[in-house]
Amino acid sequence: MREKIHAYKEQVDRIPVPTEKLDDIITKTVREVAPQRKRLNKTKLVYSTGAAVVALGILFSSAAVSPAMANLVSKVPLIGSIFATYGDSGLKQASEKGLTTVIGESQDVGGNAITVNEVYYDGTRFTIGYTLETKEAVGEHYLGSSPDLTVNGEAFGYAGSNKQTQITPTLATGIVDIDAMNDLPQEFKLGLSFQGEDGKKWSFSLPISERTDTKRIPINHQQQAGGIDLTVSDVTLGPAGLVVSFQAVTEEIGYLSSYLEFKVVDEKGNELGAYSGGSQGKKSDGKEYLTGTRRFDPVTADVKELTITPYMSFPTNGGGVEMDGKGKETLIQSAIETIQKHGKDIKFHTFTISLQK
Repeated sequence: MREKIHAYKEQVDRIPVPTEKLDDIITKTVREVAPQRKRLNKTKLVYSTGAAVVALGILFSSAAVSPAMANLVSKVPLIGSIFATYGDSGLKQASEKGLTTVIGESQDVGGNAITVNEVYYDGTRFTIGYTLETKEAVGEHYLGSSPDLTVNGEAFGYAGSNKQTQITPTLATGIVDIDAMNDLPQEFKLGLSFQGEDGKKWSFSLPISERTDTKRIPINHQQQAGGIDLTVSDVTLGPAGLVVSFQAVTEEIGYLSSYLEFKVVDEKGNELGAYSGGSQGKKSDGKEYLTGTRRFDPVTADVKELTITPYMSFPTNGGGVEMDGKGKETLIQSAIETIQKHGKDIKFHTFTISLQK
């Protein structure tokens, strides 16, 4: 049976791929149906997410059985949108509306290539989409942790994640979500560095501009519970998400307020999907001061009110990591039992905000 499968695979691999004709078809289709996206400069080609996404799905399906097709896919990384395929409603909506910035910059190091496909940056999120193509199968953890960042040449420590999806053994797509955006300017030069487990390194320098189609609504809601003085200062609405910004002050007991989370429900009873957020803290005179954000799915245009419920969410064991302004990480030997003891009886109350301001 295995010999039959192998023989079939060899036959598929020998199928000639009409790359020039396929390129012509894709280009013609995109030009006929695609509204243009925001451009970095006039030399970049811009593709939409209409018929081109269908083409991408067909190509990736073929790439699963044909290395020749996989090689072709890697050479047209701008077809469709990586953001539209990750199950994140905010990114999908931004992509479908043509709001992402297409980049398409590639680097090949020793036969392994990374392409930065697209970027989305506004007041609610900062996300980077990329493609990884390797000569040989390297596994889903080849790039390790999240990439290193610099902003205008200075190291930038951030909370975030790097999610990767394996399309074929030698082709993967990924997104880098950056949660801590408080210190980011509206326009800056981003240094982006990936490193493979074999020591290979890819470094990009990208101009980034913040989108302006977001809406910030001042809230300044204050309440106190279990020794935590909480202020929800504002919410920011954007095509790719909603962000709740808060500040908290508490006694010096291991950044108790960093375990704050929020449940957000609209007036129709729909709970918004919650994602990670970033927090920054400092200690002074026996108190801890925390500034943070929590990100949620975007709201629909007809939503007029949101109900917000703060609550505490504690880990079951382990410690944590804190990061300084230069991106250096330090292990925090937190006593989880102590944190849970102080926080188990903390109960905040629900409040409602209007989005019509």
